[in-house]
Amino acid sequence: MEDRTGTTMNRYGWAGHMLRVDLSSGKIRKEESDSYVDEFVGGRGLGQNLLFRELAPGVGALDPRNPLILAAGPLTGTLAPGSGRLSISGKNLLTGGIGSSNVGGHFGPELKYAGFDAVIIEGKSAEPVYLLIEDGKATLYDARHLRGKTTWETEEEVRRAHGRTARILSIGPAGERSAPVACIIADRARAAGRCGFGAVMGSKNLKAIVGRGSLPVEVADPDGFMALAEKARAQVFSTATIQRLRTHGTCGSVGRANASCTIPFRNFQDDHMDEKKLERVARPVFQESYQVRNLSCMGCFFQDTFLYEAKEGEYAPLRVEGFQQNLVWDFVGKLEITDPGAVLAIQALCSKLGMDMDNTSGAIALAFELFEKGIIGEKETEGMRLDWGDHRAVIRLMEKMAHGEGIGSILNQGGYRAAKAIGKGAEQYAVHIKGQDLAEAIRADKGWALGTVVAPRGGGHLNGATMTGMMRISPEESMAVFGTPYGGEQDTYRGKAKVVYWYELFKSAVDTVGLCYFPSKWVDLRFLGPGEYAELLSAATGKKFSGDDLMFLGRKVHNIEKAFNTLHAGFGPEDDYPPGRFFEEPVKSGPYAGALFDRGEWQSMLQEYYRLHGWDPKTGLQTEEILKELGLGFVQEKLTKAGKIRRGP
Repeated sequence: MEDRTGTTMNRYGWAGHMLRVDLSSGKIRKEESDSYVDEFVGGRGLGQNLLFRELAPGVGALDPRNPLILAAGPLTGTLAPGSGRLSISGKNLLTGGIGSSNVGGHFGPELKYAGFDAVIIEGKSAEPVYLLIEDGKATLYDARHLRGKTTWETEEEVRRAHGRTARILSIGPAGERSAPVACIIADRARAAGRCGFGAVMGSKNLKAIVGRGSLPVEVADPDGFMALAEKARAQVFSTATIQRLRTHGTCGSVGRANASCTIPFRNFQDDHMDEKKLERVARPVFQESYQVRNLSCMGCFFQDTFLYEAKEGEYAPLRVEGFQQNLVWDFVGKLEITDPGAVLAIQALCSKLGMDMDNTSGAIALAFELFEKGIIGEKETEGMRLDWGDHRAVIRLMEKMAHGEGIGSILNQGGYRAAKAIGKGAEQYAVHIKGQDLAEAIRADKGWALGTVVAPRGGGHLNGATMTGMMRISPEESMAVFGTPYGGEQDTYRGKAKVVYWYELFKSAVDTVGLCYFPSKWVDLRFLGPGEYAELLSAATGKKFSGDDLMFLGRKVHNIEKAFNTLHAGFGPEDDYPPGRFFEEPVKSGPYAGALFDRGEWQSMLQEYYRLHGWDPKTGLQTEEILKELGLGFVQEKLTKAGKIRRGP
């Protein structure tokens, strides 16, 4: 990476400043971001680097010393495709390891327009407050009047005070109670999900973060940058994939997901759903009866989410921003909710109460299966029956979870913790990775499975999970990108380690520069790859990046996350295996009926994955050699001191 301007650092692309907010003292400090972004660029890379350096092992996620870090990338807020992203870093409440989340909408760009690349929030306020960030300055405001309000109510109150153009991150009642299933909500329906960050924010007595800005984000080569942005747009629009996404969103692939046996049914008792039941909540139902118009995040030409309105029925009147495929996995599949009005109501309730739908549905699906098997009964549920498909029972449990009432005070800890609290053999029915609930079915797709299971934050498909099996890419296409011909074969273990490894590096880099995955090769191999993103980044910042530079940056970020997990959570190879249930219970129906995991095959695939990263194939420990190669001396030093590093050949 070289600076074409000949200077040590310029601020093209970057805002040039960070905020440090100490809620305990109320002090706010502004500092330059140059020295941080010079090596880790921004976004996820910047946030995870700061977290690793500044948080000592042994400090819990709800400890005031655990920082909550918001970081935009240098391309956030520009006219690059998908530039509406914000990365959030902190200790993971559910796993004890690394926490990372990424949210769309408009807050990330607004943070840049307000003059900041990142915000580091520490401490705990004595009373509820919210933080206003506006044109180079920040102020803490009393938020006692917002206590107990939903995220939607909070947004309305804050906009009345600071204007309709304010962009807001907020928590609902679940976050105020520091429930591990709580998340942070942006723009009413955009969730910074997983990892319990809503609870972390609540533990700090921070109700909301508000951004308002009018400062420019300048690029080094405006003409060149605009030409590259238009070229990228044309590249994406040359495919049929974008038309499908603009018309149907991610829910347009629900049928393909069911055919691939990746929809968890009744708490993963099967990975395929009866097609007639699924048709009741298929995309055409919402398109014909509920859809009002398309919506999008900042800088997104996909417009692949939708505003829905229910004008009649049990949950009317209701207007809610459309859902992603996760909602189908989480509530249609896991809990068999097939009433479209109820599905919209559940989406709205997750947003209003500030609840992560993956972790929330995991805990509720666990309770339903435990009820089915007689492990819990109406005594534990206070007279409530938990029958599959009962949306009223699901909604009542969600409300109890958000307010910490009855069995809700157990379920709001997430499936893993809830099962441990219930006992009586409940643990075998809690489907989790590293302590965090699993969203999707994984038995039939070995690449998707590996990427999800080894994800540093636990149980997430947004790190290295592959969609190449569902894409049915050819051996030639797979070989050209990943160096293996087997990327398109969904049910084989062969070659999947290479595909997952590639996507882990690539997606770390995309998060770091501040863009969305949708215009990228994760969705379609004809979309944007490392080379195209490097060109955009170079034109924006005035620094010369190559595609290899971005993949190298992705390796660095991923290794920081791996080391954090080793030091803070003590994760080893045993934590990189799927739930035991998936080795014993096969898929029962659908095209991949009979699919399950083989321990020997999984171990071989996992060890190949470790070797690709340069880690010890048996212990999974990082090596001195790879950390030196990556220039991560500060990581090597901490691992060496803890005795958690592989030395020598």
